[in-house]
Amino acid sequence: VVVCLIAVLALVWTMPEIPKTVKTGEICLPSEIGPLKCGSTADLLHGYLEREIATKYDGVKRQDQEKQENHLKKVSARLMNIYDKSFWEMKPAAKLTGKEQPDLRKTDSNADMVPIREWRNGRELYDTKGFIRYGIRYRNGRLVVPVDGTYFIYSNIDFFESCNPSSGLPDVKDINKPIKHGIFKFNILEGEEEELKTNVQPHTISTNRYYNSYNSYVSSLAELKAGDELSVKVSNITY
Repeated sequence: VVVCLIAVLALVWTMPEIPKTVKTGEICLPSEIGPLKCGSTADLLHGYLEREIATKYDGVKRQDQEKQENHLKKVSARLMNIYDKSFWEMKPAAKLTGKEQPDLRKTDSNADMVPIREWRNGRELYDTKGFIRYGIRYRNGRLVVPVDGTYFIYSNIDFFESCNPSSGLPDVKDINKPIKHGIFKFNILEGEEEELKTNVQPHTISTNRYYNSYNSYVSSLAELKAGDELSVKVSNITY
């Protein structure tokens, strides 16, 4: 209570002289455009407190930011002493291996390329050479990038298709439709999917007349932003 009284007295003493023609229900307070402004008590008090609180908040925010920056410098220095250069080499990385795919969705039945929706992840990676580390997340068959930067992305897939034993020709509806395999990215803020790298191969006549096998490897350096989601697509998931 004493502190509040002192603050009120200090405010009154530092205020300019109040005009004599102040109506009932009005008040005079310092304004942002002049030394003193008179008007509705509720409106002026609201505006005055809003300005004062905003100023104080900005000051507290700057102090908090300075504390965080100082803390980060101290922590970074301590970690550098402990881990040396290896601390700064902890870059986001992931490597997944495939698994059996779910049935094709109706919306993808006529699509030129369909996404691979299932990968081994989490505990399923324990028995593989795969991993997810340093901020990379797995979500709905996609890898989500944690920070902006230049990333090396790659994908390797083996395709198999059955052939007609009498001719060795691929047993497909349209032999002129090539085999495609690519990496795509999507960011919810942009709302559009972008093709990063794609490999296209024609169908061939089987040498053993029963099946064909194809290998497709795509890779590229890509400038990615935090929140970008990477996916792999193929022209025919049954391959």
